[in-house]
Amino acid sequence: MQLRTPWFLGIIIVLLLFFIFFMPSIGARLRALLGPEIMMPQNITELAAENESLKARLAELAVVANELPHVAPNATGAMVYSSYPFNFKNEMTVSAGSADGVSTGDAVLFEGNLVGTVTEAAAHRSLVQTIFDPNFKLPVRIGSAGYDALLTGGAYPMVESIAKTAKISTGDIVYGAGSSGPYAAPLGEIATISPAPDNLFQEASLSFPYDMSSVQAVEIVR
Repeated sequence: MQLRTPWFLGIIIVLLLFFIFFMPSIGARLRALLGPEIMMPQNITELAAENESLKARLAELAVVANELPHVAPNATGAMVYSSYPFNFKNEMTVSAGSADGVSTGDAVLFEGNLVGTVTEAAAHRSLVQTIFDPNFKLPVRIGSAGYDALLTGGAYPMVESIAKTAKISTGDIVYGAGSSGPYAAPLGEIATISPAPDNLFQEASLSFPYDMSSVQAVEIVR
């Protein structure tokens, strides 16, 4: 009897398909009688597609939960679109725009660190200029003393125009002090210190607690 079972099911499915396509009224009755135990190929395809969609959504939510555990009330969480294989550091496109309340000039943060600002906002996506763009500039302050300086973007962002009398040290935090972003949002830490080329100021390189190529979700502060 066990050997006949696959053949029996195969015959039933073939007959059911025949009645559905050529005699719809009888096919509908047969499906009702057989119930959900016999799954039609079309339903299987639909369920498989829905399953893949749910998996993708769960993966997206997992990234948001890991990288943006607490999105502030005045902020919008957004996914970063991949730019593989180029992985540009100077700009990125994110999955939130004007329809989500995002505007040009909004600050963009990753795990609380300021990584750039919105330069273009379409309905459901935005372009972000990061601190690794050579044209990016932002007034900043350094350390607990709050020494004024200017962050100049680039492949290796620098903190410039630091007063020669400023007593800064390696490891001092650099945070935003411009009107275009949240005050005191951290950018990085002082890595190296040297005299400026004009010898009138000091300048410093920065170290960052993240790698731009690994940023998959950001917080846009309105």
